[in-house]
Amino acid sequence: MKKKIVMVLAAGFLLGASIIAKNFAAPAADDTETVLSTHRVKAGMENDYQQLLAQNWALLHKLGLVLDQPHLVLRGEEDGKTYFVEVLTWKDHEAADHVPPEVWAIWNKMNAATEARNGHQGIEFPEVHVVPVEK
Repeated sequence: MKKKIVMVLAAGFLLGASIIAKNFAAPAADDTETVLSTHRVKAGMENDYQQLLAQNWALLHKLGLVLDQPHLVLRGEEDGKTYFVEVLTWKDHEAADHVPPEVWAIWNKMNAATEARNGHQGIEFPEVHVVPVEK
């Protein structure tokens, strides 16, 4: 079952990466930072969390802290528990470290609605790079 879930996730991620690479292949500025964030949401918080993701994106975008593209949100389930994956690009490597209090207010709500699982934190957000894939 786990192997099947991992394969489905990998396929979904590759599809998303392919769409991003195809539609947004223009190189980003050298100092931008694209992250792949995984959010392991507590049971019963899924719909509220999806709204928090939308609020977070809208505010980050309004404040000019993130680029329009790539931006992708995916929802999945593992062992009966929901998680979200979001791809976004910060305008530079410093942006996420210097957000205003209204962003922190949303992030605190997001942290409260997530849980550590299988040795992973509730929210993880490593930096990634878009790789164009030839067909």
